[in-house]
Amino acid sequence: MKYLATNTLSLFETLVKLAPESSKTTLRSWIKEGRITINGDIVKKGSCLVRPGQTVALGAKKCNIKGLFQILFEDSHIVVIDKPSGLLSVATANERERTVHSFLKERYRKVYVVHRLDRDTSGVMLFALSEEAYDRLDTLFEKHEIKRSYTGIVEGKLEASSGKWESYLYEDEQYLVHSSPIAGQGKRAITHFEVKNFSQMFSFVLFTLETGKKNQIRVHCQDAGHPIAGDKKYGAITDPIKRLCLHAHLLSFLHPITQKPLTFISPPPREFDFRN
Repeated sequence: MKYLATNTLSLFETLVKLAPESSKTTLRSWIKEGRITINGDIVKKGSCLVRPGQTVALGAKKCNIKGLFQILFEDSHIVVIDKPSGLLSVATANERERTVHSFLKERYRKVYVVHRLDRDTSGVMLFALSEEAYDRLDTLFEKHEIKRSYTGIVEGKLEASSGKWESYLYEDEQYLVHSSPIAGQGKRAITHFEVKNFSQMFSFVLFTLETGKKNQIRVHCQDAGHPIAGDKKYGAITDPIKRLCLHAHLLSFLHPITQKPLTFISPPPREFDFRN
């Protein structure tokens, strides 16, 4: 979470503006724990002056849930976490206990699911902690007013450096998602892509969702003839880092209650940095 200062205030006063929904005790704890930076430098004095043009940022909370994932932000209405690959977002018929949702429910009284990441996709996830926040976030997702960007590594070299994929997705009885160009044969799905780099065998791509359907990026990459590396379910023949090469690196939205703009970034895992 970041805030660009427009006038001179103490750090503590700036935090009150940045997070009015948080208690003064919480704000002081952020400073004491070294979570607050001014232009990238950690500051542990609430009296320190923040001047116009400086950026105040809240760093990740030094709290791991079950040693599995980190809380990036929490208040009385929402919680944002950084999910690892291999952990389910929510319960399934085969797994009900070892999920992000179930672990969060042990920490908070109620946790509302507003979106999901595939089991093998890592990155930023958002949950609601109040019914009011859930309803408003649900509307934001429905109106496509929450920005979600992913870093992915796909097989081969994409011919276009950027573009848009659009199709209609539907799921079969084996939970495999299929793509159709025909309206009415599924739910409309739109994925924007931008190639950032190449290697001999792979393309490093930024994906931004206009819609958020199940397995959307994975199916669109398969459609394009460039499956996500490590995605055997959708046609990949390579597995360079022994996991699905897809990471939700950015989530940006207006706080459902305070209406303050929030942006959360999870850098791609180190193993994504290869050039084979």
